[in-house]
Amino acid sequence: MDMGERWDTHDGLRGRAPAWHPVGVVVRADGPVVRRHYGSHGTAEHAPLVPGTDIAGLVRRQQEAFAERGEPVEWKVYGHDSRDLGPALTAAGFTAGRERSVLIAGPLRAEERGTLPSELPKRPAEPPRQGVHNLYAVREQAERAWRVAVGSPDPHAMPYAQMIADGASDDGDVFIEVLLEDGLVVAVAWVHAEEGGPFAVVGGLTRDDADFVRACTDEWRRRWRGTALLAEADGPLRARLLEAGFTEATTVRSYHWRPPGTPESTRPAQFLDWLHDDGPLWDRFYADFDFKPSTTYRPTITDPSPSVVWNLHSHHRLVPDLPAELDAIVRRGLLAATEPGEFVYWLDWQHDGYRYDPRRVGIPGRPPVPGHGTYPNGDYYLHVTHDLRLGTFGHPWEQTLTVWGPSLLAAVEAELTELLGEPVRHRD
Repeated sequence: MDMGERWDTHDGLRGRAPAWHPVGVVVRADGPVVRRHYGSHGTAEHAPLVPGTDIAGLVRRQQEAFAERGEPVEWKVYGHDSRDLGPALTAAGFTAGRERSVLIAGPLRAEERGTLPSELPKRPAEPPRQGVHNLYAVREQAERAWRVAVGSPDPHAMPYAQMIADGASDDGDVFIEVLLEDGLVVAVAWVHAEEGGPFAVVGGLTRDDADFVRACTDEWRRRWRGTALLAEADGPLRARLLEAGFTEATTVRSYHWRPPGTPESTRPAQFLDWLHDDGPLWDRFYADFDFKPSTTYRPTITDPSPSVVWNLHSHHRLVPDLPAELDAIVRRGLLAATEPGEFVYWLDWQHDGYRYDPRRVGIPGRPPVPGHGTYPNGDYYLHVTHDLRLGTFGHPWEQTLTVWGPSLLAAVEAELTELLGEPVRHRD
């Protein structure tokens, strides 16, 4: 497949509602336009516009939809799109950003690939101190890598914070490379590939050093055999990517518009990545609750004070839809017990977790509540605040639900007792 055919493939995917989208994102289609509503911002992407399209009306409808949600919007216009689109966006109040090149690199030839393990190598006993490495090898520097990547001023095809929030992890469909000097991260590069997709999208590189660019892109091309890389760049970074084997396909310019008012600063729900959220929160739960996961050991946690524990087993057969009723009670309780704007964390032991604003999910037009609810269906399920002052803990093998925190207990204790019967344990 030559570069022209690869770009035709990319162009054919624009304006299609995705089969999968990140947690907390609402997708809506309007003719040739697909909107993604992130809660804090939004994007508009369009399929090729056929002659006769009412472009001004199309733009106006998207503005109205984003204004209703208070979301700033980015709309990318490619060099071969309708010549009327850019002026229509400008006339509607959009601000044009700088033009970048869209670059494609095909897979490495067989003789260039070398050998590459199917999985990430085991973490070295001693963290490396120099050169380009996967962030997995120096994951204790995740926060430093975050600061370097988020602080990079250049526009990126996929900003680092967005990639993390989308649910990416560097041992899955995203790879994060870092440049180390004296053991410290000084540059970051990241790439995302949708499973089964024809492209891996280079989210960004924070340095245009030729050796760094070549090392990262060669690694990605080796890892995703048969998949092309897609990047956006201008200036020195564009030159380095061309030197590394990329070819220019077209240009792209982002148009931005912000409705009146102050947008939300966070998404209503998002994935917890193991680097920044999930791992550290579990570590605190292990320490503060003396958590000892086991199918046979009882109790698994030291009951916090105050807390109440209910039995689930004897009532599962008596209540037709116990998980749904249990979840409804807990959701109402979390709404009452948390502060406006405070997030609740849903944790699933050894699996992905999420955080969400209980006031901005589970309502019409907004994303659903993430996770699998309160009833422990095969694993430990938790709803907790970040400070762990209140929450629920479902034990799948003991078949119990523990609720703690004065404000949460005040909101749910009577209803849970009515649903589940008298508690089996109290701790004042």
